[in-house]
Amino acid sequence: MNDMAYDISHLLEPEMAQLEAPTLRIAKAPPAVPAPSGIVVAQEALARELLAVADVHEELIQQYLRMSGYSPQDGYDA
Repeated sequence: MNDMAYDISHLLEPEMAQLEAPTLRIAKAPPAVPAPSGIVVAQEALARELLAVADVHEELIQQYLRMSGYSPQDGYDA
């Protein structure tokens, strides 16, 4: 087939003369951080609460054991 049959440059030339490509500005944005799911947020909150009361809980256990007369030599009677 003749290459001239597929040549459409004569159709594009007038358009190219009228259109000017706008200058593109590239904006650098920090990557978006995905929001944690509700389950993850709840687990993190629970972990923080457990860590916050761990020392108090241990002290209550020790106080109970002292009051009940338990000594580590006794062992646990199940």
